[in-house]
Amino acid sequence: MWNNTFWELRVNERLNMWKDFRKEIGQLSLDSAVSEVANMWGGAPYINYYVNPNDPKEWPDPWTMLAENYYCDLAKALGILYTIYFSEHKNSHPEIRIYYDYKTKERHNVVWLKNGKYILNWWPYEIVNTSDIEKETDVKLLHRYKEKDLNLDRY
Repeated sequence: MWNNTFWELRVNERLNMWKDFRKEIGQLSLDSAVSEVANMWGGAPYINYYVNPNDPKEWPDPWTMLAENYYCDLAKALGILYTIYFSEHKNSHPEIRIYYDYKTKERHNVVWLKNGKYILNWWPYEIVNTSDIEKETDVKLLHRYKEKDLNLDRY
């Protein structure tokens, strides 16, 4: 279903393809949709820093982010959240959660769906769940942003 040339398209083509993709995943089961979204965002081009994790009021809207086409780890998580939220699967109650792993010294910016049944962006292309994260004993939740914190209903 997903076409990895998406990231190389011109802005208007990328926005139209994203709109079509959201309609397509809206027709799938949540399991299948989550898999497709993980595949899409796993291949996004990566830069080290684009979105400030401490200031969600400054985070770009989905159209600006897709137009600028820069994706740090948090921007990828935000893209995943926007893609799910603006499809027929918004009832999965997506959240952004930011974890810090003291053992590996890594920050994980993830999208938490259906009370942790699906967690995306822990690793590219992969879907994990709450039990996978609970196994990581040196992991601490730093931030949790729900739909209302992100003002998603304003779009």
